[in-house]
Amino acid sequence: MSESQWFVVQTNPREEQLASTVLTQHGVAVYQPYMEKFVFHARKKTLKRYPLFPGYLFVHIRPVEEDFHKVRWSRGVRKILIDNYQPVSIQDEFVTSLMNLQDKETGVIKKPVEFTAGELVRIRSGPLKDIVGIFEEWGSDEGRVRILIEMVNNRAKVLVHPSIIEKA
Repeated sequence: MSESQWFVVQTNPREEQLASTVLTQHGVAVYQPYMEKFVFHARKKTLKRYPLFPGYLFVHIRPVEEDFHKVRWSRGVRKILIDNYQPVSIQDEFVTSLMNLQDKETGVIKKPVEFTAGELVRIRSGPLKDIVGIFEEWGSDEGRVRILIEMVNNRAKVLVHPSIIEKA
């Protein structure tokens, strides 16, 4: 008997939850990672959960026609991703690494923070290259960080991408 593998399933637009529920009812193991995103509405900033990969799910099934058929014909499913007319499995390690990044309480993928608040950082590139600042916090859900820099008797808050800063 074939061992189960992870496959990527494309869902109909905004039907990830429906497809996940139907597949689970059919006895298929489904994984859908989520992220949090700030949404602004009526001057209110709220944190909402969104799929990390909108329109896609991971399913853990045996690579046999019976299981493919069960997935393909489930409500909310558009197709199983294929290559050369064959469904393509993805490595267990990829899905496992996503699961390990997931917060145990909320089920949300958290950004790995390598810096702690108050730590000195140096900007590696761009117009502010070589300026040293103080790491403050993640500044937005787009992956930027907020740092404080000293500028001519004034402290300025700057949002930069974490890839251009390093520990000073």
